[in-house]
Amino acid sequence: MPILEQRDRETVKQRFDIELKRDVNITLYTQLDIGLFIPGRECRSCNQTQTLVEEIAGLSPKLHLKVIDFYKNRRDASSVGVERIPAIIIDTSDKCSVRYFGLPTGYEFTLILDSIISASDQRSQLQLETRRQLKALKHDVFIQVFVTPN
Repeated sequence: MPILEQRDRETVKQRFDIELKRDVNITLYTQLDIGLFIPGRECRSCNQTQTLVEEIAGLSPKLHLKVIDFYKNRRDASSVGVERIPAIIIDTSDKCSVRYFGLPTGYEFTLILDSIISASDQRSQLQLETRRQLKALKHDVFIQVFVTPN
């Protein structure tokens, strides 16, 4: 059952047609539905997240989706900083990696679309002075942003 309504799909598709400049990879780490529930491994939003991400990826040929079973690929997941699911990684072949954990609904849906478009553009929207200060950093910086449905 689709999550996005037809008019929303059309709006997102139009936005992608105009704003996507380069190919973007979307990797979803999830729990594949095998019809068996294992205690301690419940993922209540994994199926919805997979459906939503598949719908998004289907809206442009520039989006390439890879769905990975978290429990079968723990080492691979850990190597990219994924320790819980569902996890969505947005990147390009160059770099630009953004990670989302959870089901992107509400404001997070808009943010995930913006992240996909920003990854395809590969141009920073930060002011020049901010970019200069960031360039002067001598070590990598790890930024986490937490949001709640409220």
